[in-house]
Amino acid sequence: SRAGRGDRSAPGSGALALPWLARQPSEVGPTRSLLTAMPSLKAKKVAEQSSANEGRRPRKVPCCVAREPRAACVSAQAPASEFAPADRAVAADAVVAAAASDRDCVVSGGEQVAAVVQDEVPKRHDGLDYSRFKGIGDGCKAERMRSGDVTWDELSGEQKEEVWKAEEQMEEILDQKRREEDDWRRQLKEKPADLSWVQGRHFTSYEAFCVGRVEATVKMAGNEAFKSGDLDQARENWQGGIDMLLALGKLTPEAVDLLCVLRNNLAQLFVQRQEWNKVKELTDKILDSERTNEKALYRRAQAFFAFSIWDKCELDLESLLKLHSGNKDAALMLQQVHRKLGKDRRTLGGKAVNDIAAGLEELSADGTVRKLRVEEYGEGDPDERPQWVKQDWLSNGREKVVVTCQIVIWSHGGEELYNSKEYRPHPETKQARDELKEYMDMVNFLDQEGKKMPRLVGDFYRKVKKRPVRWYLGDPGMYKGFDLAVRSMRPKERALFEIDQPALSPSVDKFYQKVGFHSGIAGLPQLVYHIEEERLAILEDEVPEDELDLENKTQRGVRAELQLLGYVVFRDVSPDGDGAKLHSVLHPGLPDAPVIRRGDLLRGAFFINRPFDGSLLVQNQYVEWRLGVDEGKYEKLGDNKEPLRPDGGAFVPKCVGQAILEVDWVELRAGALLEVRYRSGPELYEIAPQYAKQFEQARRESHKKGRKGGAMCSVLVQVFPPGFTSDENSDVQGGTVVDESVPKDMELD
Repeated sequence: SRAGRGDRSAPGSGALALPWLARQPSEVGPTRSLLTAMPSLKAKKVAEQSSANEGRRPRKVPCCVAREPRAACVSAQAPASEFAPADRAVAADAVVAAAASDRDCVVSGGEQVAAVVQDEVPKRHDGLDYSRFKGIGDGCKAERMRSGDVTWDELSGEQKEEVWKAEEQMEEILDQKRREEDDWRRQLKEKPADLSWVQGRHFTSYEAFCVGRVEATVKMAGNEAFKSGDLDQARENWQGGIDMLLALGKLTPEAVDLLCVLRNNLAQLFVQRQEWNKVKELTDKILDSERTNEKALYRRAQAFFAFSIWDKCELDLESLLKLHSGNKDAALMLQQVHRKLGKDRRTLGGKAVNDIAAGLEELSADGTVRKLRVEEYGEGDPDERPQWVKQDWLSNGREKVVVTCQIVIWSHGGEELYNSKEYRPHPETKQARDELKEYMDMVNFLDQEGKKMPRLVGDFYRKVKKRPVRWYLGDPGMYKGFDLAVRSMRPKERALFEIDQPALSPSVDKFYQKVGFHSGIAGLPQLVYHIEEERLAILEDEVPEDELDLENKTQRGVRAELQLLGYVVFRDVSPDGDGAKLHSVLHPGLPDAPVIRRGDLLRGAFFINRPFDGSLLVQNQYVEWRLGVDEGKYEKLGDNKEPLRPDGGAFVPKCVGQAILEVDWVELRAGALLEVRYRSGPELYEIAPQYAKQFEQARRESHKKGRKGGAMCSVLVQVFPPGFTSDENSDVQGGTVVDESVPKDMELD
């Protein structure tokens, strides 16, 4: 075709201007990606399938390179050097003309065309330096496959099939998107936007326009969806309207009224779904703006009634009936609340439920533990005393009960001393503290510019989740005040207590002096704290500094919020039945799984924790060992400083095997879950043998003092069911991990 347009090769080149005919697959370009290297995927696929069907029959070449008639072929077989420039042009015209008239002819071989295109047109140099690209694409095929620098012909049949499937999937996705767009455009034509709500109305500002739009469109759409029972669509519409109004910034009175209406609607939706936390959150926001909103007061009272917070429910209902005395539903609910509160008042001898000074109940004879109020009543009838505590659990018997509680402790000045739900770690380095201070200054400046309330220091620290506190009732290592408090609670109950100093540290000091360990090793909350700096500044004005004795100015008591999450009965296997060693089979295993016996190859996990706060000391999330054979064997440290057995497996402490082998009251099968709680647990070298030499001298001195065994701990062991491997869960990783704080804690007296 180029010859037909008069495009001839340069004089003396000796070749037709058809260089692409002689192009080899390797010249496609080593740096092209896989998809850009192939000319047409579907065409290739069709060509290869037809070639496979026809066997080895010669393929027809495209029309522009079809075979010439016999006369033209004979002349083409002559050496290219015998042609003059003019003859070359004539020969090219003859080849193209023959291709147009004889397209059905089949080329017998590539030699006939190769003679014509043997000499290419010399490439013109552009003067650029391409030396830096040398070697690109010359690597092995596997490496180029990873980077995508391969040609189409280098791919296998399966790889080409994958490419074709990917292209077909992409085309299906594009077709789906095109259909969706066409449907959307058709809907716009069939149902144009309804602007009837604008007609006859005049808006003086953009804010007024937005309020009118939300009220006439979004709010009405949500109402219709709610009436038809489509709660999800109603929630989406109403929440969208709230977001649109809040985006205005400073709200006008009309926007505030509409915002309260939308939040009231959402609150009613959550009432139907019994999502009481969201009901309270929405009604709180409404009542911040409108203290007399009837619907918000009633719905918040419903939330308090569901939470069994009778005193707050009573206040909301009384406020509601003062403003709207004809509300029959509120009057009926108030009667129910009065019956609840009346029984409580009779039980407590006439004390008011919300009387913080008197409290609900004195839990100790000396008045050091007081129950102030109940925030959530939990399970069971709130009018009856808790019945779950058995007296046998509180004596030296064969059963003990371990309770699990969330605890938040404050000083009387409001300072948070302990939180089992989360904590905020302080920056450890000076650079981190300086960066945090700079960030705090910037945020405070922005808050002042935005006329917002200043933030507290704790708001700037990241929150880290913790584990709840666990102990058995009557545990001598637990503060007496908390042990008495939890006995007065129902499961799932949340209540506020006031505990004085005699029921805190003084109640456990003698016990820890006897066992020879610090209470912090067991994970007990440390509640020794000093008077706040503001109060000390006031004292300094009245008393000279040398007489203040600041180191001993500690407050007496604390306020604590406890929530009883649940309890588990343990078997007391200690010789004296004093709770020194508790054992529980939390799950005996799968019924169809094999029975666990000594010498079996087990796959499982173990966790050695502090008994009270549950912080990890030693753990292994996946380990294989032979029960009763491989425990306690240690040879060296691995690449990640994990202890290893002589056979190369992960180290397993002896207490892990003992937790399984000592169970003789139930048959254990694969899938079992067990826990053992020790008052005097294994020593440091038994759970972390890499520290044996480092603390050998300290161990000997402890034994001379008569102290044998390690600190208090809890051992949790799980045996995985048959067929379980660590590959099933990417989060499960093997290797015994030892907390670096363990040897530091062991140095404490």
